[in-house]
Amino acid sequence: MLVHLNSRILPLSDARISPLDRGFIFGDALYEGLRAFDGRIVGAPLHARRLAEGLKEIRLDWDASRLEAMSLELLAANGLKDAFIYWQVSRGAPGPGQPVRARLLKTDVRPTVFGYCSPTPTLTECRGTIPTKSAMTVTDTRWKKCHVKTTSLLGAIMASFDADAAGVDDAIFVADGRVSEGTSANLFAAVQRDDSVEIVTPALDSAPMLAGVTRDVVLAAARRAGLPISERPLPADELARAREVMLCGTLTMITAITKLDGRVLGDGRPGETARRLHGLLIDAIASGA
Repeated sequence: MLVHLNSRILPLSDARISPLDRGFIFGDALYEGLRAFDGRIVGAPLHARRLAEGLKEIRLDWDASRLEAMSLELLAANGLKDAFIYWQVSRGAPGPGQPVRARLLKTDVRPTVFGYCSPTPTLTECRGTIPTKSAMTVTDTRWKKCHVKTTSLLGAIMASFDADAAGVDDAIFVADGRVSEGTSANLFAAVQRDDSVEIVTPALDSAPMLAGVTRDVVLAAARRAGLPISERPLPADELARAREVMLCGTLTMITAITKLDGRVLGDGRPGETARRLHGLLIDAIASGA
């Protein structure tokens, strides 16, 4: 595997980062995960914009507009067209004479930029299968700035351990009675409304969560198709009654939750809404989303 480290493409075995790097010491870093299909990056401007907004919020100076070109360079170096591309930008390591564990540095440090890519299924392979998971809801004990894509993912990791101990595949966070997201993906639910079904995704300002790029693509595609889809607060008790629950993310694509908190949803297979959103996402990517 060839990786990117501070503007160099080199073998992973040759990549060296200081143990004093603030990404390691403090988790003082952001990341982005992108998906390439047939050599094209899905939603590259959306990823760059989200990273730029996060960098501004944590006061880290790096040009996020380089993200797509760097991703294409990394794909080419590895001879890949269908891949997951991971980027991490940390504040870097203190220079000579600078304190190692100072929360606030008085002098500039050079950011550490690291990236790798790994092969993933083609769009044709994704089209034929909707992944499924079981899940449980858990109390969201993470920090309140989940819209910032920080590498500090301990809250999600602990929730994943809890889910595994309970014998399920994933966890869904609930904050103050409102659903937010899964451990690594956004959430959609199909809710019965009299004689119709409303597709709901939690509003970004209703609970701590990330503004997902794939979520944006699915929302736009669903609205073009005329589906009844809403961004609004989603109470936990409404999720508990939902006909379908789905996770949505860069690697997750559309994944149907077939069992939630011990309750089998539908017939235990991906439902009509999951199949529709999955097809719309695949078509949107194929058309250049």
